[in-house]
Order: sequence, then structure tokens, then C-alpha cells
Amino acid sequence: MLTDVQLAHFQTFGFVVLRQLFTPKELEIIKREFIDELERVYHHAPFDGTKRYYAVMLGSTTPFFASLLEDPRFCGVAEQLYGEDTIGIATDANRYVGNTGWHPDTGSYEQFGVKFAFYLQPVGPDRGALRVIPGSCKQPYFGELREQMKTMNLAITDVPGHVCVSEPGDVVAFDLRTWHASYGGSNDRWMCTCVYYNNPKTPEQEEVTRRQAVANKNVTAHFGRPGDTWLPSEWIANPKKSPKRQRWLDRMRELEFFDA
Repeated sequence: MLTDVQLAHFQTFGFVVLRQLFTPKELEIIKREFIDELERVYHHAPFDGTKRYYAVMLGSTTPFFASLLEDPRFCGVAEQLYGEDTIGIATDANRYVGNTGWHPDTGSYEQFGVKFAFYLQPVGPDRGALRVIPGSCKQPYFGELREQMKTMNLAITDVPGHVCVSEPGDVVAFDLRTWHASYGGSNDRWMCTCVYYNNPKTPEQEEVTRRQAVANKNVTAHFGRPGDTWLPSEWIANPKKSPKRQRWLDRMRELEFFDA
């Protein structure tokens, strides 16, 4: 759970850095699962530093990653921020290439939630650290940025923002609507995330969340694996009968994140 100060920071600025959330032993497991899974799903195309690789980490081959969505360090904070009916969506692993321009992680102000991002290498201002624009998850700033960023053509580093310097073990939590970017990363930047969505309450929220579900289902094809499904069947099967996961699955099925 966030402290009162951390909660106020997130609610004011749209992000908070959680230092050393993972133990050294956990980091060893994370790195091993990260390497093995990305090699497995991209066995047909070994990484060469020219394009981003992405994998959902919810299957039986990545048990530690798969446990993170239901880990209180993550789901407890997500529920603290957006309510006990918040939906755990996915954990993933990424090998990033080059810079990432300014963007929010949602197509609509009405579709929101929290992303927990953690890097497996030290990152800083010129080494691919996450940059955020504080307060950009709020209106009217969110909408103004969406309009103005189209025409200003500013360099990533010319946009006023905060650089979330981090070491392995640190986690950056940010609202999906918070505008963010990265600059100066290598051609093999290892970053992982846990993602939670607000449970849509209004017709507009539900409509945009359904649109997001369609995009999510197509993400593996976007990253060069058109034959792979987005969510592993074993995670959807919920073999340990987790009540929390089942609640997520029931709502995700209603919203068509996967086929019934």
C-alpha cells in the first residue's frame, strides 16, 4: 500500500517511484524468466537490436511474473488508487530499442488505470529512464497535450518533465493517462510492467475500454507474432481458483478481452 505521502504524490502528479520493491533474489528470478521467455517466443527471430520485442508473462513458463498481478505490492496499490473492483490486465516483458516519444497509454481520458514499470538495468536521463509530465493525467492538461503535441514537433528532451531515475528493484507507478517518454536508451533496454484498468462504470468508459480490449488482443501480431494469443489459456483457466483473478476474468470476458 502507498503511504499517505506517496498517495498524495500520485494523485497530484500522476506517478510515484517506489524504491527497491523487489529483493535481490526476486530480481534474479525476474531476469531468468525474462531472458528465457523472450528467447522462447522469438525463437524464430533472435533479437538483433533493430526492433522492440514484447511478451505477456502470465503463462506457466513464467510463474513469478504470473504471480505479480495478484501480489499485494501491486494489486493492493491499484485497488487503493482505483477501487477494489480494479481489473488486473497483464504483466509483460519488453526489449526496447532507441527512444520512445511522448504519449499516454490510453486512447481516451475515460479509459484509465495504473501501470507499474520496472527496468532490469540502471536508467537515467540519457540512458532511457522513464520521463513523465507531472499532472498530465488531469484535464484540461491531458486534452491540451493531445492537441498541441501534434503540431509542436518538440524534441523529447525539450518537453518539460520529470526523469524517473531508477535502479533494478525500483518500480515506477503511473496513471495510464500520464504522458511519458524515454530518451537515450540503448538498443536493448529491458523493461517490464504490471497493468491494471479501472473497472468501467459509465457507458462511455465501457465503450473505450472495449476498444482497448480489441487493441490488446492484436498486440502480439503488432510485435511480430501473429499466431500467438495475447492472454495464455492457462492463466484464463485460473487453475488455483483465485477469487480475485476470477473476478477479473469474469469482467474481462464481459468486455471481450478474450473469447468466452
